[in-house]
Amino acid sequence: MRNNIFILSVILLISTSCTKKQDKFANLKTFTKAYGYVKYFHPSDEASNIDWNSFSAYGAEEISKCKNQEEVINTLNRLFQPIAPSVSFSKKRKDYNLETITPENIENYQTSHWQHLGVSFDMNPGRLYKSVRVNRLMKIDETSRFGNLLMSIDPEKYKGKKIKYSGWVKLKEGSTGTGRLWLRVDKSDKTRGFFDNMGNNPIQSNRWTEYEIMGDIDSLASNLVFGCLISGKGTLYLDDVHLYYQEDDQWIEIPIKNGDFEAEEVGEKNEQTEWIGKGDGYSHEVSNTEYVQGQRGAAIKYEGKIKRIKGESIFEAYPEFGEFIQEEIGEGVFCQIPLSLYGNEENTYPKSNSIKELQERLKDIPNNPNNINVRLGNIITTYNVFQHFYPYFQEVGVNWVEELETALERSFIDSTPHEHLITLQKFTASLKDGHITVRGVSLDYVPPIRWEWIEGKLVITKIYDENKDLQVGDIVTKVNNLSAENYFNEVHTRISAGTKGWLDYKARTKSLMGEKDQELILEVNQKNIVLKHSEKYLYGNDSNIEIQENNYKLLDKNIIYLNLDMIEIDTIRNILPKLKEAKGIICDLRGYPNGNHDFISYLLPRNDTSKAWMRVPNIIYPNQAKITGYDKYGWELQAKEPYLGDKKIIFLIDGSAISYAESYMGFIEGYELATIVGQPTAGTNGNVNSFDLPGNYNISWTGMKVFKHDGSQHHAIGVLPDIYVNKTIEGFNSNKDEFLETAINVILK
Repeated sequence: MRNNIFILSVILLISTSCTKKQDKFANLKTFTKAYGYVKYFHPSDEASNIDWNSFSAYGAEEISKCKNQEEVINTLNRLFQPIAPSVSFSKKRKDYNLETITPENIENYQTSHWQHLGVSFDMNPGRLYKSVRVNRLMKIDETSRFGNLLMSIDPEKYKGKKIKYSGWVKLKEGSTGTGRLWLRVDKSDKTRGFFDNMGNNPIQSNRWTEYEIMGDIDSLASNLVFGCLISGKGTLYLDDVHLYYQEDDQWIEIPIKNGDFEAEEVGEKNEQTEWIGKGDGYSHEVSNTEYVQGQRGAAIKYEGKIKRIKGESIFEAYPEFGEFIQEEIGEGVFCQIPLSLYGNEENTYPKSNSIKELQERLKDIPNNPNNINVRLGNIITTYNVFQHFYPYFQEVGVNWVEELETALERSFIDSTPHEHLITLQKFTASLKDGHITVRGVSLDYVPPIRWEWIEGKLVITKIYDENKDLQVGDIVTKVNNLSAENYFNEVHTRISAGTKGWLDYKARTKSLMGEKDQELILEVNQKNIVLKHSEKYLYGNDSNIEIQENNYKLLDKNIIYLNLDMIEIDTIRNILPKLKEAKGIICDLRGYPNGNHDFISYLLPRNDTSKAWMRVPNIIYPNQAKITGYDKYGWELQAKEPYLGDKKIIFLIDGSAISYAESYMGFIEGYELATIVGQPTAGTNGNVNSFDLPGNYNISWTGMKVFKHDGSQHHAIGVLPDIYVNKTIEGFNSNKDEFLETAINVILK
């Protein structure tokens, strides 16, 4: 009998624990909905003047304390009253009394409401997307993304050499921005040389620390540029900067004028210093109080460049006064949120009396993802950006609420910044948007190999140092004691991709990335081989396609090859006579065009008339329930002479072709300007939008809806080839470019 009582007690304890956990998640989901509605659709002055990232963490903490429905309702009202005094939360649906938001005399009042063209509110600065609170003064932040202190030198003496750049950096206590050293090699052919800006490992410490960057000076290097920057608010200090090149295993210093910042000025090049300051809203000066040697250091300080303008309508549709969001946002929890308010020169009506108290409280909210409430707040913010503005929910078929639940659950388990990064990646991967990249904690070191799946096998495609145990062409059967398939399955869960081609392309890189000196165990030929993540990954430098080393090339039988990833439009124009006389032209778009889309004009038999394949939604209501229209765009290219479409034109594509490359290919496919050979493209196009989250995370995504030129779906489909080509292991081992060979055969038929 006692055993039965004990078992029953355990069951009741487990059941109660599960119920409390479910209540906590339910309450968080309720707050999440309220958060998005008020932030993006309620036009009060107070709601436009708080730190919404801090508020999401603060609200998550407060709502997590609630034990029942009544506490949830009371907490929601307490949280939102300071920023939205006309908003109400209750336990039943009720009529809203308009008199509570109507001034006695409306003579000097105008109605205000939100209009979103895509969305720009709380996003990073951009030109296309806009959010306007109509008839209210709005802060327009014209501050640059970062403040920069830089200089450049002629790299002629150091071509082919390894280079090292170092400097001591610290952030002032209380700074919320992050710092970075950076080094860039410009090449004479306008392609990218070495570049590192500590993008995944920014400086956040307020203690003097020495940082360094190492790279290679390309033989085509034309300029070497380096510096230090701060992104966001605060002050960065820099001192004792050095530059070296390697000669016979020795580091030899390259002289830098005023590398110790002992000159009295920085920011403008003069006889004493060559350091140039860049960035609107940032000052550049010498510090007499912060330095590591000598008596001075350099300082980059956020000042801000803010202007206020009155919000004017950006499209015709708007919510009328008296329209509300009225719905059940949680079990037995109803909201009443006005979409339009009256306002005069002083404030929207009614005015809050407690906003300053909340603003002071939010200043104490932490910025560290080690804190559970910061993690929860980041999930809440991310959910709402996509819930109200991501244009492809219908195409990808994701259950976004279920993904929210999963992300909230993971946030309670996570304990480190890296674990939180993975949760954000898994959360957004479900949206199948190839533009989605979640940046955060550094994991950008790779072992000295590259690999690729070919014919269902993981093949080593490059080796960057001598390794007697590995050869190009070897097949990897296990990675870190997991089958290669299972290892990649986990990697795939952290990649947002519209098509399998883009998923595979991104996974080739992401699967290799890790922390510096982290071990990677490969099973090859039934033998374990241990590699270390020893080198910084250089983006864009891992192509295995030999022909792509050329910007163009004359092949046999008077066939001309154009590498659209490299060739400039001026070069194309210079060789137009050769192109006109060619038997055929092979255009390689297995990558990203180099600003050369005007080449399409020479393939068009008539002017382009497709003017609406890019569309930005006009949004005034939540949940994208009633899109009121679209701003529509196209390129409207003009046909040009000489006309090249009278010969055989081939375009090579694969899953790496994304965005601008797919805009390019949209014309080729839509106007049937060429035979398309290869594999489907990435299925992701449209201008990128992005936002930052506490803990130095950044998420980019697609804010525009793009169609094929015939009006059909492009997203998650991409441009499809006329002739499919699959890589083979035999072709790889024989050093064949099977895509190119297929293209040549099509021309010679």
